[in-house]
Amino acid sequence: MMQQFLKNVYTQAINLDSKEYDIYFQKDVKRADFLLFGNRVICEFKDIEGIKIQDQVEKLFHKGESLEKNFKRDFYNSINKALNYANKQIEESKKALNLPNALGLVILENSIQDDLSVLSLIDAANRKMLGGLVNIDCILCLDSVNIFSNSDGSNPVRPAQTIARDTEQSRELCKLLDQLMRDFCKQSNLPILEGYDLKKGDQVWLTDIQGKYEKYEAKIDFEVPELEVESCWKQRLFEFINKWWWLIPVPAIFYDWFIN
Repeated sequence: MMQQFLKNVYTQAINLDSKEYDIYFQKDVKRADFLLFGNRVICEFKDIEGIKIQDQVEKLFHKGESLEKNFKRDFYNSINKALNYANKQIEESKKALNLPNALGLVILENSIQDDLSVLSLIDAANRKMLGGLVNIDCILCLDSVNIFSNSDGSNPVRPAQTIARDTEQSRELCKLLDQLMRDFCKQSNLPILEGYDLKKGDQVWLTDIQGKYEKYEAKIDFEVPELEVESCWKQRLFEFINKWWWLIPVPAIFYDWFIN
């Protein structure tokens, strides 16, 4: 969804795959996907798909990976590779375009239904940002296929999370991402919920005692603020909740839910 928005709709995005930019990128020079907000941001989009969740879970089970840290180290390998490559694409695009001060953004969007969620992207991105990716100032994590809801199925949401550093560059980029998400939601006719308190995220991949994969479970705990809005907005929000479409952009900060 976001990739198509940037490529086909958003006037603040320039597609670097356009032929007019071929002259800047010589053979073997890695190229990012977009310039955003003039020349202020170099952005690489990564669609997370094609990971064989069942095969990986069962393989790791039979390897005896009982420690969660080691399990995630191996399980997130595909996401980590995508982030490492994006870091290189942004680095070389800065040099090719002579934009050394451009901000580096990676957008991760999960397209794997039921067996992976935005929590997996947040966790993997958080771990990688803590230990590297020097050309990336923020990672925006999205999920285009899964929702979170209460146990009775009410209040379904699709969270969006920015992983950022404690730097001026990251803070500047977070402001631009706020504009990007607002523009995306406006174009997609989606409401935004702001000001809520995201408490915790948990996820687990379950197997039977023989190690056969059964299912993935994930949950988030958050407190919704009191909404003091006009009745027409309440009605619009209610309509979108009934359609299980409710996108939540949350504050840009490192979370340590999964690190402990």
